Order: sequence, then structure tokens, then C-alpha cells
Amino acid sequence: MSHDPELRAGDTDRDRTIAVLTDGYAEGRLTNDEFQVRVDSAHVASTVGELNALVVDLPKAKTDDEVRQTNAVSRPKLSKDLRAGWVSWLGVGILVNVIWGATWITHGGSAPYYWPIWVIGPWGAGMFIATMSEPRKRD
Repeated sequence: MSHDPELRAGDTDRDRTIAVLTDGYAEGRLTNDEFQVRVDSAHVASTVGELNALVVDLPKAKTDDEVRQTNAVSRPKLSKDLRAGWVSWLGVGILVNVIWGATWITHGGSAPYYWPIWVIGPWGAGMFIATMSEPRKRD
């Protein structure tokens, strides 16, 4: 909003003021009656100074960038070593399951003993423990 209080207010100025009032009401800074009176006053305000007077005791509205930063979820990042470990585990897990499946298909009948569990189980458990115990860096 412009800093010149005598400047004529436009619809965009009124909308910004109403957004600040709405945020203040949502945060519990205004009672319902105060909110209604101020919104009604914002709709009929003719100068920027009149609009400024309605929000002088409220925090400024957040910019779009601030809202995006507030709403963004920062995910913890795994170290390169852990990512490489998980990729290796997945690759070996797929490989041993393909070998096990090929054995099943070529020998026919019921499924053979599921030996890949002895490869992927302990390794996966170790990777899980390492992942959970590693300190994480945020984005």
C-alpha cells in the first residue's frame, strides 16, 4: 500500500486491507464486532490514510513469498552414503528376487523356500537403524 495517506484508495488497496483484517480476525486479534466494523469501513474508505488507520494496530499481511516459505515442508535429507546404501539394497533385493523367481519358474510346482529374506532382511534392518540414527539436515 502507498505511504501517502491522501492518495485515493483503489479496490486493490481495499482488498489488501481486508486481507490484513481477515488475518487479524483469524489470529484472534479482533473480535467479531471489531472485524465487521473495520471491514465495512474498508469498503467505504476513500483514501489510503483511512485504510491505514484500520490496520495500524495489526501485523502486516504476509507476502506471497513469506506464505510459500511458511507452508513449505522442509524434508530431512539423507546423506549420500545412506542414499547409496538404500539404492544398493534395493538393487540387490530386486536381483535376488529375480533369481528366486526364475528358480521357481524353471523348477515348476510350489514356491521354493524364500531364501532372499536372509539377504534383504538383515541388510534392510541395518539400513533402517542407520537411517533412523543419522542426524538430518533440513532443506
